[in-house]
Amino acid sequence: MVDRFGGVSLDEIQAIAITTQLPDTAGASPLTRFVKRVSDLVKLRKARGESGGVSIFLQSAALESDAENLAHKEFPALSTGNDPIQNHAWLSNASLGTAYALAEIDCNDLSKLKQAVKALGLGDLSALLVDWRGATPAGRLYPRGLNDPDSVDDVRLAAEDIDADDLKACLDNFYATSLRTPGQITAGHAARVWQKAAQGIPEERPEERIQGRLLDHLRSRYTQHHIRDEAVNPAGRCDLIIKAHLHDVAGNPYVRVEWLLELKALTDKTSTGSSVSAADCMAAISKGVLQAHSYRKEEHAERAALCCYDMRSGEEADADVFAHVKSDADAHEVLLWRWVLLRSAEAGRQEKAQQAKAQ
Repeated sequence: MVDRFGGVSLDEIQAIAITTQLPDTAGASPLTRFVKRVSDLVKLRKARGESGGVSIFLQSAALESDAENLAHKEFPALSTGNDPIQNHAWLSNASLGTAYALAEIDCNDLSKLKQAVKALGLGDLSALLVDWRGATPAGRLYPRGLNDPDSVDDVRLAAEDIDADDLKACLDNFYATSLRTPGQITAGHAARVWQKAAQGIPEERPEERIQGRLLDHLRSRYTQHHIRDEAVNPAGRCDLIIKAHLHDVAGNPYVRVEWLLELKALTDKTSTGSSVSAADCMAAISKGVLQAHSYRKEEHAERAALCCYDMRSGEEADADVFAHVKSDADAHEVLLWRWVLLRSAEAGRQEKAQQAKAQ
């Protein structure tokens, strides 16, 4: 095996990688990179005193053809932050390398803005709506475009503290839009989690597949936080860690580690179809609580949660699934969260019908 590259050893490369770390958007989807670039631009403009009004940013993978028949003005250096961006509709690629201000879209009326986007045939483009009218700009992301208003998520455009309710809502949205049914999992050619959903057979290492997709989702919501996966510490590898890079009143930089997330995929079968016992799943949950607690201490994180993605058959309640670890989790201040991955679209419809009856 080659252990040197141009005179640099693998150990040296690894040391540099650990010290410098990868960019926050390394491995991110084009949509996540787009949202991050827009967020950074909003931060620049807010620091320069821009406020008030509404902006919308539309991500295009075919910028020239999408803009071809539209009245527009090109801004090739928009990302530098030197041009005002409020009260404009922007058409851009994922890198924000160049952008077009669309003259036919009026941002002064939200209802008309959305209708104008659709009327111009741009309703299928991922859209980030930025509302500047409050003390802090607020974002609303439509990953599938304004033609699909039910697929929407809030976007944090400032490094505000993430409380448990806000993070849980984010994870609930991730589950509801990306994992709940097999069809949602594979939408947009996303990485598969099920190999044979009807038979309860997962893909190999489903937990890592969920982790990668969740990382992208978190980065799209908490755009001014630094979110890493597989962070190494003496206790092991953290699945996901959320940090805020801030400055104190004297202007000195510091890092606040807000959340440590440990993920577990619970299955009753392996990727080869072999059975997984209930005892093995209970052991995995117990291990997850211990890992979350240990990693939290090593990283000096403010909060920790064990996130279980349950791919098993059955209808156990959360209280029953977590009964054997509840006291330890409470003692270690580890939150216990669980989501059930359904095995068919029909199961999803039945569940919604039951919920409607219960109301």
